[in-house]
Amino acid sequence: MVLDLLTLTAIPTAVGASEAVHQQRVLDKEAESEERQTLFYLDVFCDAQSRKRDEVHTAMVVLKDGKLRLWPKDPHTKLPKTDPGGGSPPHPFTGFYLPFPTEDLPNHPIPAPPILGLVSTIPPDSSVPKDKRKKPKLNWIYADKRTRELKYGPRVEARQHIIGPWDWTDDDEQGLILNGEECLVAVEEESGGLGWAVYWDGEDDRLKAVGIAQEKRVLRCSLERRLVEE
Repeated sequence: MVLDLLTLTAIPTAVGASEAVHQQRVLDKEAESEERQTLFYLDVFCDAQSRKRDEVHTAMVVLKDGKLRLWPKDPHTKLPKTDPGGGSPPHPFTGFYLPFPTEDLPNHPIPAPPILGLVSTIPPDSSVPKDKRKKPKLNWIYADKRTRELKYGPRVEARQHIIGPWDWTDDDEQGLILNGEECLVAVEEESGGLGWAVYWDGEDDRLKAVGIAQEKRVLRCSLERRLVEE
């Protein structure tokens, strides 16, 4: 059988597309498992040798002002403490794993390999009365490719940055990892105990390569999953 040139050049693309479809089906099946879709909070474990360690260790991750921040945890409720300024407690990260639609990524290859993303419920709109609020909305969690801050936002915003792959540690399925590594750190943006935010330390150098360590305190930490009890 003789194949023309057009047919021959189309074979690699067809094979690649078939493999991408297969990978996507595998990822979708895994993401649809009960374990992947179980809601969880994120607690902070920090063993850094720092006088500021206690401001980070045992805190939990919250969504506040567009970013993932650290907040003291109430020892009884295991949820964020009341704002010392008199406001309501911030919204705790409450998320699960979900494949990110790779067709939405800018300049994505064809076929595009699947990427496991991470989503969380977001703070409710304070302008809407509680009795009229609908089902909690979800946002994608991503690392800002320029500042390395962990943020939350809609898909159109997240796709411009680092949206995954997210996963959990193989040994205990508790530690949160990005790009295959436990590479998340706490950065003290403001003093006073409530000024810590979560950043992505892709180079594993406490953000020295991007100039943050020279200006702010950076503590290595582990963000660990705690399942939401119904």
